[in-house]
Amino acid sequence: MGALQPRYSFVLNPYPRERFTRCPRCEAKTRLRKIPLVIHFEPVGLVMLRKTCRLCVVCEMLIAHQAEVDGLIDAMGRTQAEKREYLILGTLDVKTWRRGFSDGVTIEELTEHMADFKQYMRIDYTPGGWYRPEQPT
Repeated sequence: MGALQPRYSFVLNPYPRERFTRCPRCEAKTRLRKIPLVIHFEPVGLVMLRKTCRLCVVCEMLIAHQAEVDGLIDAMGRTQAEKREYLILGTLDVKTWRRGFSDGVTIEELTEHMADFKQYMRIDYTPGGWYRPEQPT
């Protein structure tokens, strides 16, 4: 959708207690960065949101926490009883994000200054402890 070169691999972290101070892929330390994200959700449409995310600069992985994104979407006027259906499409140029406050941004300008993600990734978490060995089927 975006005209800019795809930039990051993206993970939406569904686990509220896991903060990923180290990258799950390469084990390098992640850094906090405020990055403008383009989010599409049903009743409103496209939303530009500058969000603090974890970024691994080694493998270019961007990690956003689902609980924080849900809280920001709820603060936009939705009730928590409504179903949260949204998709984070990509990142946006900071100048375009700032211009959205004063002048507004058209869909064409948004797609011209937006970068899609290289890939969407998923994190599976298994808590520590003892588990029975898998039974062969």
